Parts: sequence; structure tokens; C-alpha cells
Amino acid sequence: MKKVTLILLMFVLVIGASGGYGYYTYVLEDEDNETTPSSNDGSPPIARITPSMPKVSIDENITFSATDSTDLDGDSLVYSWSFEGDKEIYSNATMVRNYSSAGDYKVTLVVTDSTGLYDETETTVTVVSNYEESFEGSLNEGQSDTLTFPVENGAITLVVNWSLNDQAQPFSALDPSTVDLVLSDSSGNVIRNETGETDGNGKWEITDSETLQSTGDYELTIECTNGEMGYEIDVTVRY
Repeated sequence: MKKVTLILLMFVLVIGASGGYGYYTYVLEDEDNETTPSSNDGSPPIARITPSMPKVSIDENITFSATDSTDLDGDSLVYSWSFEGDKEIYSNATMVRNYSSAGDYKVTLVVTDSTGLYDETETTVTVVSNYEESFEGSLNEGQSDTLTFPVENGAITLVVNWSLNDQAQPFSALDPSTVDLVLSDSSGNVIRNETGETDGNGKWEITDSETLQSTGDYELTIECTNGEMGYEIDVTVRY
């Protein structure tokens, strides 16, 4: 605020009851109450990527969305996407991507409002390769095989499919061949088992994340308890 004080010194000849000369001082004060109005430039948008820090398998489609981005002023928004390993810039609200090789890939989103204000955010997508392995063999009574396969951090599903072929048929019609199957995690804990399995097919599908917390080599033991049995076993670990 600015104050201006004007002092005027006037020599005035006064003719009146006082009958004399006088000096009069006038003090004029002017207060400038004007303030410079603050400019309201608005608020920048807030950029958000959904999902955040996702994990997908190789060649699995994933949809990234910018629709959770907000602007307090209600301005219209423009989206700009960039993906590590891709030189193009994309402007859709949602983007579908897939990755052909395992690794960590950065995803960047810039959200700009209609006044030119913007916000930038990024996330990382982890691309993993599922594990798939097939085993086959043949066992006589009293023999066993132990099959090993890795389960790494972040496994979401473990699937074991087996096909058993009674190789003692037709002589085993009255006394079929049998096997026991035992699945143990990398800490030696038994997580699945079947006893007395005969000719035919079976399946274990494990989706409990706590069961799959133990990482390292899992073991599947197949033991022939009677006759002679051939087997084919497929193991899939999905991440």
C-alpha cells in the first residue's frame, strides 16, 4: 500500500476578527488502497496410470488406462503415452500393449489440460516368461522318479497334468497297476498328493499365492506301487 502526504505551506493574509497575519499548514493524506489482483491460473491435472506396476506374461495383452486422471478445474484433458522400446507417441485414453520378451519396461503418461498445464507420471510393467515342461517315463513296481522344476517369485498358478498308462494290461485287469504322486515345494513341504492312481488322467491346479510363496525347485515324485506304469506329466507355472 502506498501513502502520499502532500504538505502545502500557504501564506494567507487573513482579515477578520483576529486582525493579523497567519501561517496555515494543510496536510493532505492519500492512502492508495488498490491491490494488484492475483491471477488465477488454475490447477494442473493429476496423471494416473491404471494398473500400476503390473505383471504380465510374454505375449499377454494388457490394457493401460489414463481415465483415472483428474483435473480440479474440470478442464478437458489430452493424453500422451510413451512406451519403452517404442519411439511412437500415442494419444488415446486407453492403450492395449503386449511384450514379446521378458523384462521390465517403463510406461510414461503425460496429461495436459485445456489451459496448457500438465502432469507426468510413470509405471513399470514386468513381463515374465511362463515355465512349461513335459516329463515322461515308465516305472515298475517299487521304482520311483523325482521330477524337479523351478517356481520363481510372483508365480500365480501351478498346473500339473498327468496321463497314466497301465503297461501291464491286459494281465492287470484284476490287479491294476498303481502309482502314488507327491508334490513338494522348495522347502520340502508336501502341498499335494494322490495315492493308488490307476490308468487314466488327472490334474492339480494350485492358485493359492501363499502355497506358491516358497521359491526354488519344486519336486514331483511318482512311485509305482503295483504292476508297471507309464506316465506323461506336463507342468506349467504361470506368472
